[in-house]
Amino acid sequence: MNLLEPAIDHDSIPIQRIISVACRNFMAFDGLHTFEFNDGVNTIIGGNASGKSSLVTLISQVLSRRISSPWEGRWHANYSPGESLIEMKFIAGDKEHYLRRVMLGDTTTDLHLYVTEGKERTFYRDGEVIDYFKRLKKMTTINGFEDSRKDFYFWTSGKTTNVNPLFSKSKELLEGINRFLPLTKSGVRGLRMVGNDVMVEYQNGALRNLSSLASGDAKIIFVIAKIFNLARQIEDGNLSKVILLDEIEIGLDKAKLDGLYNIVEALAHEYQCQFMITSRFVNGRLNPIRVNKAKIPRCYTDETGRNMKKMIQNFLKTKPGIISKNPPFSKNSNTKYSLKWGSFKWNP
Repeated sequence: MNLLEPAIDHDSIPIQRIISVACRNFMAFDGLHTFEFNDGVNTIIGGNASGKSSLVTLISQVLSRRISSPWEGRWHANYSPGESLIEMKFIAGDKEHYLRRVMLGDTTTDLHLYVTEGKERTFYRDGEVIDYFKRLKKMTTINGFEDSRKDFYFWTSGKTTNVNPLFSKSKELLEGINRFLPLTKSGVRGLRMVGNDVMVEYQNGALRNLSSLASGDAKIIFVIAKIFNLARQIEDGNLSKVILLDEIEIGLDKAKLDGLYNIVEALAHEYQCQFMITSRFVNGRLNPIRVNKAKIPRCYTDETGRNMKKMIQNFLKTKPGIISKNPPFSKNSNTKYSLKWGSFKWNP
């Protein structure tokens, strides 16, 4: 390194918001796709395997500081992409940025970055872009809430919870949870410290230990605590204000989800953050952005040995007693298959 060159100021520029992203032939997206985002809460809407997580991955990895590395793009066993393109417009340090990244498999082959401030525009390419990325503060990505429970509590089994000892010392966190709990419209009024225990106070005034709370209400409280802590850290540390939340709906019914989105909207407004949240539901969701792949995933079509239709046909050939037809299905069968109700149980 030339000692006369200025040192790179690492992690000094916060990303304030994302304007739009576009991609061609990236992960689940065949062809060209463009997505535009608003301030506050944006909800990425789609069913299973529709590309929701692919869009979150695109946003989180477009600013990768690595040229050649796994892009977490192997979303099924047959994934072996050719050339792909991703673009993003975003605001960082009060300047507008336009990024264009071309990849061949896991390797970036071309990088362009334009930074605009007023009438001035600066152009960076390849290694210069990577150096510039080192100055950007990273966005926060949470893929579900099962891997980071230290902000509130941790589960010891599927039915009970143990309170983190540090939680009892966080008066501000407790007050923050109680401030946002009414938005969930749940039967829980708030949390109270009784001695060294965290107690749940219900609307009727009854008190119960937090560990006895039903799983849905317990997860809502945990999610509030996690996002509230995250928003405070962003505010206190002047961090990037873009937060990506993927797979946070698991274990919550629709009523509790509606309350959760009310809380996220309130936090986005209070702390001026931009949230990207994946969801399977569209009703009541803020700024819905639909994703829908144009083609069947390659794992169903690429290889004859893995082709789902062929696999079913091969299975039927080994079971001559089964007659497969479109509904109504034929009742003519030499082999009788029966399912006793309750004989199979889902035990997560």
